[in-house]
Amino acid sequence: MKRIRIPMTLALGAALTIAPLSLASAEENPAPKISQKTTAGTAAAEVGLNVNLDLLGIANQISDAIKSAQNRDGFVKNLMESSFYASGQKYNVMVFNLSQEYEDHLNGVQFYGSAVYDGITYGIWVFEDGSFTNKGDGGWINWAFRGWFDRNDNTVEFHRP
Repeated sequence: MKRIRIPMTLALGAALTIAPLSLASAEENPAPKISQKTTAGTAAAEVGLNVNLDLLGIANQISDAIKSAQNRDGFVKNLMESSFYASGQKYNVMVFNLSQEYEDHLNGVQFYGSAVYDGITYGIWVFEDGSFTNKGDGGWINWAFRGWFDRNDNTVEFHRP
């Protein structure tokens, strides 16, 4: 299968790269980085989205979430909420800072993409069930999840609705 890469620049400087049903990593196919000046003259955070799997067709809605974020924890929360609602509130969602260690056993992955905020790459998973363990720091700046789950410290067990 030949890989197709179609770059699209969005209104507020976010970038979206769509690679249909491609399982290549973000390192092999990084999203373009665009820096934008704010009205105060300071540089805004660089943002981008790289989509590797999108069975639900929700990439454009998630890219809209990226371009509206003003701070890191707001960025992570917005990715989580946008992914949850874009997937019809039928799937679990995990957003995680990929510079930290983690272990995942996710089943029925419907969407995977990565988004960059100010040089930090976040993975975005939309899936049916499974488990995810954060082996690094917690907090909204590093991870966010939504759906049907039981949490025990840094391990989250997701189940189907």
